[in-house]
Amino acid sequence: MDKEQAKFILRSFRPDGADVDDRDFAEALALAMENRELGEWLAQERAFDASFANALASVTLPETLRHDILGCLAGERGDFPQAEDEVDAAMIGALASVQPPAQLRREILTAMERSSSAAFPPKSLWWRLALPTAAAAGVALAFTLTQNAGEKPSAVNAGRVPVDVVQAGFIRAYQSPLFSLDETRDDHGELIDHLKSRKLPCPGCLPPGLVGVKSIGCRELVIDGKRGSLVCFDESENGVVHLVIFRREDVDGELPARDHPTFSQEGHWATARWEDERHVFILFGATDVHRLASLF
Repeated sequence: MDKEQAKFILRSFRPDGADVDDRDFAEALALAMENRELGEWLAQERAFDASFANALASVTLPETLRHDILGCLAGERGDFPQAEDEVDAAMIGALASVQPPAQLRREILTAMERSSSAAFPPKSLWWRLALPTAAAAGVALAFTLTQNAGEKPSAVNAGRVPVDVVQAGFIRAYQSPLFSLDETRDDHGELIDHLKSRKLPCPGCLPPGLVGVKSIGCRELVIDGKRGSLVCFDESENGVVHLVIFRREDVDGELPARDHPTFSQEGHWATARWEDERHVFILFGATDVHRLASLF
């Protein structure tokens, strides 16, 4: 066994030491004891796993989180159940009227804790290594079956995207750990040239408070199959502000002109929405509405 093979096996070594006596790990652990570099790697790996597990355990999830997520996903995809006849309507109505007991979630979690504390024989190393592969294969199969289940595209992808979905889509993209800018330049004109070369919508007349403000960068935003642009500015009073631009024909929703934008506060995000003949604009700032409004 070489170091790379040992690392592959030891990545499944649980940080609480539960696998110390597992014979599947014996040779890899022995090599880690003999090889200083491998031993240091294992110590760092276990420390990271332990801190990650503690971080997850410290998170308190709202009781309605699952329901809220599924509701948002259903609303964005437009896949709320549609009754095709009176029987469907009666069934949907009956299911919608069902209210689970108030203590149901707590009882389920308590039962899960009791089950997890029971003594079960440990799974073999190879079973644990094969589980992620099997899960990935299952996801791929489900995706394939879903894609082939019907030829009719969803209403959202086939038509216009609601402006609320565009706003939520930017926030999700920005908060993703994979978020990055396609171009990072402080010259606004160079960013416009880049967007034009990609055939992406470009900002026309900026709010007065952004004229002459130093740019940070730009990138493409794809939300429900519609291509838009993001341009970021470093504004002295409001910090970094983000301007999202989509073509008018791609977005559903009536918006005012730039001189009278619609302002709202979504958590720590203040937003301003407006439109012109060709584009829809949403300006985001991690500030309050009154400070964002000072840019107009």
